[in-house]
Amino acid sequence: MIKNILNGWQNYLEKSEVSEKLAEQRAEKCVTCNEMKEGKLLNLIKDELKEVQGHYCKLCYCPLSAKIRSEKESCPINKW
Repeated sequence: MIKNILNGWQNYLEKSEVSEKLAEQRAEKCVTCNEMKEGKLLNLIKDELKEVQGHYCKLCYCPLSAKIRSEKESCPINKW
């Protein structure tokens, strides 16, 4: 899992068209999820996808800015 999140952070930094399109699709589903929570320290990380900026998944504790950009990650409750 850590390897996948590191991959997600790499994609966050590189902002490739493919990873951003994937992130946008996933973010749409995360926004409506009750498991999405705001993290105080994560607010320091700015994200062009404002709907997930500063948030993490309450189930796996992964920062959403990275999780939604990792091709190998999946939603713990199968929303994406």
